[in-house]
Amino acid sequence: MEQKSKFEKNLYDLFTKTPEIPLHNEDSYVIFSDLHLGDGGGKDDFAKNAKLFKKILKSFYWKKEFNLVLNGDIEDLQKFTLHSIITRWKKVYSLFKKFQAANKLIKIIGNHDYNLVFINKRYPLKIHQAVKLNYQQYNLFLYHGHQAHHFLEKYNTLFGYIVRFIIKPLGINNYSTAYDSKKKFQVESNAYRFSSKFKLISIIGHTHRPLFESLSKVDTIKFEIEKLCRVYTTASIQGKAEIKNKIALLKEEMLYFNNKNPKLGLRSSLYNSNMLVPCLFNSGCGVGKRGITALEISQGKIFLVYWFNGNKNQKYNEYNVHQPERLGQTDFYRLIIKEETLDYIFARIELLS
Repeated sequence: MEQKSKFEKNLYDLFTKTPEIPLHNEDSYVIFSDLHLGDGGGKDDFAKNAKLFKKILKSFYWKKEFNLVLNGDIEDLQKFTLHSIITRWKKVYSLFKKFQAANKLIKIIGNHDYNLVFINKRYPLKIHQAVKLNYQQYNLFLYHGHQAHHFLEKYNTLFGYIVRFIIKPLGINNYSTAYDSKKKFQVESNAYRFSSKFKLISIIGHTHRPLFESLSKVDTIKFEIEKLCRVYTTASIQGKAEIKNKIALLKEEMLYFNNKNPKLGLRSSLYNSNMLVPCLFNSGCGVGKRGITALEISQGKIFLVYWFNGNKNQKYNEYNVHQPERLGQTDFYRLIIKEETLDYIFARIELLS
């Protein structure tokens, strides 16, 4: 038997023990991760997007009969008590319970809400370690992502106590994997290698970085700029002006991300792969300063979507193929960033792995 690394053994054990749910083209799923619900105070990361999240859940995903997947770190039990979280966000939990009553909720634990395993009897929602969606002969493996890092998996409980009783009182914020580019890349790299080896799609959270077909936002921008440069040479005068404007916006967007995290921006996100396999996806997070990202699966396709307040953030959307879709009469908008059919993705995984 082939010797497995520690992270690979973690993921393999998790995968083999995970329940399987059939996925049909008529099924619809939305996947959120890393909401980090707190007590509503100044250190509650969820508070700034709470209004947006409640509205899109109630007025979009519930109305369109989506299944709701909460892929870990929904509560931040490393900083807050469960009682304080549920008390503050009663309306959010009412929505969760509504999906659960309709058999449309999958709640997966992460490292920040791992203690739910020990207090399950007092928790109103059914929890899972992971879930497999079976699409034809292929699998989409949904898990939070901390399991791809052996140290985090082994010492998560101890780290939780350190956060609550030492780090939080000292006011230190940048302590998680989401703020550490090296750990972030290691988690993604391990998850990518596992997914490629076993020819499946992995959908994670944890790093707070949206990924689509194993590509980060920065990687996607680089490819888009390269494509536009090639088209520019044969474009009309008006077309060249439009392309020039799009490239300027893309360069500005890339500069924003590189300034935000220069080490990660310079690092290749292709996981040292000679042939990139489109096997790794990440729903991003619900605590972004500029909005909420999520993954949707519907009609045999997978989508990376971005929800935002139109009064605050229209600046970087002009280069996208899709136009933002307004949610009713609200100031909230949904933008499809990327989309692809599952058939095409799995065909490439099969051929390239």
